[in-house]
Amino acid sequence: MNNSFDFNPMMGRDRQDPYLFYAEARELPVAFSPSIGAFMVSRYADLQTVLADPTTYSSRAALPTSYGVSPELDAELRRGNVPETAMVVNDDGETHRWTRRVMDAAFTGARVRALGPLMRSRAAELIAGLPSGGAELVADYAAPFVRTIIQAAIGLPEADTAQLQVWSDEQVVAINPLAPMEDRIEAARQLGEYTRYLQVLIDERRQHPRDDLISDLIHGGNGLPGLDDDRVHSIIRAVRVAGFDTTRDAITMTLFSLLQDREAYDRVVADPARNLSKLVQEVLRREAPHRGLFRLVTRDTELGGTALTAGSVLLLLFGSGNRDETVFADPDRLDLDRANAHKHLAFGQGLHVCPGEPVARAEIRVAVETLLTARPGLRLAPEYTPTYIASYLFRGLERLDVTWNRVAQDNAAQPSNI
Repeated sequence: MNNSFDFNPMMGRDRQDPYLFYAEARELPVAFSPSIGAFMVSRYADLQTVLADPTTYSSRAALPTSYGVSPELDAELRRGNVPETAMVVNDDGETHRWTRRVMDAAFTGARVRALGPLMRSRAAELIAGLPSGGAELVADYAAPFVRTIIQAAIGLPEADTAQLQVWSDEQVVAINPLAPMEDRIEAARQLGEYTRYLQVLIDERRQHPRDDLISDLIHGGNGLPGLDDDRVHSIIRAVRVAGFDTTRDAITMTLFSLLQDREAYDRVVADPARNLSKLVQEVLRREAPHRGLFRLVTRDTELGGTALTAGSVLLLLFGSGNRDETVFADPDRLDLDRANAHKHLAFGQGLHVCPGEPVARAEIRVAVETLLTARPGLRLAPEYTPTYIASYLFRGLERLDVTWNRVAQDNAAQPSNI
């Protein structure tokens, strides 16, 4: 085995440009990365094999857990009564099918359409508050926009946004196997308070249901009964993290990709009805915001030229599969006319395809469209250099600095193509 084969998205080249590693990995048999502690699955065909066979490749290891890592971490979690229930993405079989059917009731087309006015008003409000002439779009636009929408969909109070973000960030640290153990233990101390907070909301919705995810989980949907409290806790925490980070990063990467390609920018502005959805689809392929999920091998098998024994752990690199040159011609290029862009794996595939996909797509479209309308002549700031977050799970920009034409901004109240 190649001893130099390793992947660590928290630092160095793999953090700034993982696509270099992905391209190298696709040239090799499925190989083990010591930093991750798993075999890297980088080719589209191999990813499809794994996703199509949940019996051989169990989802029990899909995302790392905080329990069972160390006695000290377990003790801190239990002190806060943090539920040990697995996240739905880690479920297999009937348990997963049942939970997903209840969850899917919360992400219907009607629910997504009902969020549309809030998306548009929140985007407009945030844009109106941006500094004149230029702004940083991660912290000042995409992040607060997505926080508002995901919390409304779940049923979390807008007034508690700042504290909820702290808890969500600590949750990510608690499950991050690359984080120092002392940091994970400190994060676990925060999660007890988060558990108590969510239980108050669960108890209130049990008595007074609303049109939100919390109520759907408690009271059931699609003809199925509601879920137990521990599972409701697990789903709320997971959706708050996954629904925030991935969509924030997808919005900013869509804007960044567009501003790097003035031909694509001009096409989208000139004919958004035809080209905006194409843009979103292609950027999801080219810049998948979720790095990937893990799988646990349940029996001895072979994958991508490598023999795997039962108990082996795989990391499914969706971002690599999305740039597999055997499937997507000239994969590094942004191509609005790519005929097979819809085959991307940004939302996963199969049983565990992301249930929040319709909401995320709507958020990306509204956030991009509203900004292009309100700020004509949008451009990257002259001195801007992209840097990327240190994240085990996600791929996104630390910041996105832009400028625009102030004269055009003042005229933006007039009818626009966008």
